[in-house]
Amino acid sequence: MKNPLSFLMRKQIYQKVEQIDGIEFKFRKNPLSKCLRILLSESNIVLVTMPKRISFKYAKDFALKNLDEIKTVIKNRPPKDYSIDGIEFKTREDYKKYLRQKAKIYLPKRLEEIAQNFGYKYNSLTLKFMKSRWGSCSYKNNINLNISLVTLESELIDYVLLHELVHTVEKNHSEKFWSRLLLNMPDARIRRRALKSRKVI
Repeated sequence: MKNPLSFLMRKQIYQKVEQIDGIEFKFRKNPLSKCLRILLSESNIVLVTMPKRISFKYAKDFALKNLDEIKTVIKNRPPKDYSIDGIEFKTREDYKKYLRQKAKIYLPKRLEEIAQNFGYKYNSLTLKFMKSRWGSCSYKNNINLNISLVTLESELIDYVLLHELVHTVEKNHSEKFWSRLLLNMPDARIRRRALKSRKVI
């Protein structure tokens, strides 16, 4: 009988971690990789991904050949600003933890206020970090909000919340959607343009 976990086993990643000149290197073997690749994470950890057939020694030698270039990239990277509400955080993890706590306090309450003010109903609310969206609404009216919303001004937060609430009635960005949104928030297009200039963390 075929092992139902065989596919997952084939995708298993084997990893070694080393410190080289004060820089953390993570060497990963992945059967799905076709070539040797070097990536630099936001926290300046060097990720070296390699096909299964390549040895860790070969990958390390390859990384060492590029060490000077890696150091130059790290040196020239602008410092990350992990600060909000007058508080500076040393790590991204601490910063995100604070944002999560703030979001849990503010976003559910504000979403409910706006929903009641304009007569919208939603099924559930989920808060999470998203890579490319500020929010979403499913066909079952389950709303997802990006925790990073709490880094925005209140006017932009309200725009996103109302935007998703309107989707509980209008499921796409049709003329009916925009007519309803603009009726509830006449300056919605201005807020939308301002939101586009902001990046999700």
